[in-house]
Order: sequence, then structure tokens, then C-alpha cells
Amino acid sequence: MVKFEVTRKIRFGQTDAAGITYYPRLVEMINDIVEDFFADVVNFSYKEMIVETDYGVPTVNLNVNFKNPAELEDYVVWSLVVTKIGRASFSVLIDAKVEEKEILTADVKLVYIKGKGNIMKSHPLPDHVKECMQDYLVEG
Repeated sequence: MVKFEVTRKIRFGQTDAAGITYYPRLVEMINDIVEDFFADVVNFSYKEMIVETDYGVPTVNLNVNFKNPAELEDYVVWSLVVTKIGRASFSVLIDAKVEEKEILTADVKLVYIKGKGNIMKSHPLPDHVKECMQDYLVEG
């Protein structure tokens, strides 16, 4: 099993008056790592998926456990592993750390869909997407 990792610096615009990361920005960053995973591992960027082919991977369930604040100019290491691959959905576990300090963990379920707005329908995950995810799948 391999972890997908990305390091990001906390910017001024992502913090609140206390100098810690505003929690909605952390949720945006959770989405960012999934987007990066698709671009870098699955080789299916959101532009290609959503704009060019009319598919998408909306989040249908998100459980975030905020553990410690991330502060301005912290370098946060985001890690993603795949916990389940289904017919049309998949789940990932994301954690964020600053050195050894845990910032958050997020359990995210996403569904592969075709269409937009009121015409979105789940669609089977393409074989190439499932194959790319296999190396990141947690056993058990």
C-alpha cells in the first residue's frame, strides 16, 4: 500500500484573526488533495473529467475530525489512502500533519457520476480508475 502525499503551506488568506487555519479552508484542502490524486495518480484531471467528458466525483459523505489547529506558514503534509473501491463509489482516508502534530483526519466517500445538475446519475468507475487506485488501497 502506498500513500499519496502533498505538502502545502498555510497562507494568510486561509487563516482567521487568531492566526489559525479557518476550518472551511481545511475542508477545501481535503477536496484539493482528491483533485491532485486524480490528476497525479489516476491521470484524469478534473478539467478532463468534468469539463471535457461530463463526469465528476462529488463527495456524498464527509466525516472530519479536527485534532489541532494549523497555523499561518505551517507546512501541512496531506496523505491519502483508498479504503474502499465499489462499483460507482470509492472511499478515501485523508490525514493532515504538521511534523508529528495531527491536524485532522477525514473519511470521504465519493461517487463517480455522469451529467450535471438535476441529470446527474451514478456511473460505474472506469477500469483504469480502479486500477490506478489499487496501489493506494488499504488492506483489511
